[in-house]
Amino acid sequence: MNKKYLLLAVLSLVVLVMSCRDESTYPLPYNDRDTGAYMRVVTLNSNIIDLNDIQNSALDGIFEIVDEEYGDLLEEFEILVSYRRGITFSSEVSVLKVPGSEFQAVPEPTFSEYKRKAIRIPAQTAITALQGSGVTNALVGNPIAGDIFNFRGIVKLKNGKEFSNTNTNINILSGQFYNSTFVYSLTVRSVLAGSWLGDHSLTQTEIWSPNHSAALHATAFPSYLNERLFPDQTVTLAIPTGGLSSQREFTVNYRGETSKVLINLENGTVFVPIQNSGVDCTSERQIYWTWPTSGTFAGSTALAPGLPQATVANRGVYTTTQGTTAGQIITIGLDDDADEYGRRNGYCTWVRRVRLRLTKL
Repeated sequence: MNKKYLLLAVLSLVVLVMSCRDESTYPLPYNDRDTGAYMRVVTLNSNIIDLNDIQNSALDGIFEIVDEEYGDLLEEFEILVSYRRGITFSSEVSVLKVPGSEFQAVPEPTFSEYKRKAIRIPAQTAITALQGSGVTNALVGNPIAGDIFNFRGIVKLKNGKEFSNTNTNINILSGQFYNSTFVYSLTVRSVLAGSWLGDHSLTQTEIWSPNHSAALHATAFPSYLNERLFPDQTVTLAIPTGGLSSQREFTVNYRGETSKVLINLENGTVFVPIQNSGVDCTSERQIYWTWPTSGTFAGSTALAPGLPQATVANRGVYTTTQGTTAGQIITIGLDDDADEYGRRNGYCTWVRRVRLRLTKL
């Protein structure tokens, strides 16, 4: 083709594109695009059902609906349950339907723009719903350790769309700053009756910042990495009023103020659900606790009070057969200075990870 005609053809195409853009080629802005929704789990109070206390075990947590209209698009949140023992599965049955109108705006100090609701489904309610669902009554009515109750949520919007998860899609399961699996599995475990209750001596054994390198921790410590957030004290562990048998709550002196700590006993692991400490960071923000993301404390000899013992922290541990005898120890690992979604972004200082040692008195 003649170069002159080729240039004219290209210019004509450019003019055509600029004067009449195809939205499928130039998709911005997005205000006329379809959007979805998901249900964020703000707090799940336990990952287990206590074999020794089925009556008080439950799927129990706070759920937050995220949609284009800040929760106002939700028509209904339905939860179904199925049961598994080894390779034997039950069919799935509906166990709860929550109208969207029951999700409410969250008061300050949270900065969430979305609506939340506390949801609790007792284990016995799930067992009753499962009767005749493909697993024999004798099996589902008599759980044993290792059995699993699988709860699955379905978000139903006012525009007729539904969102859920039936195949544990990795794109849903792998969110870093929120938890929106749509599937909530509770494993049947046995919590030793009367364990980890009563008075315990509390000692802060380690503190460090995951924002800093191991070399910095080994050579120089800013003042806030020598701080005793939790002074030595005696605390009383109890099952919270109306709480689960796997939960323990205690009042503690923290940053010079009185605060409460809630932990879950998860078959040998101490889990710290995200919670507001009630301690102000600034006039507009408060400090939240949550569990460290991964790792374990290294070594067996504690260093000087306030100094870090390792570069990573774990959630804390306990022995499932202990907790009723003086001298037995439970450890708690927590992240200090997170926001209400558990993001370790440091409101007051750098995020600090702390290990607490509780010795039964």
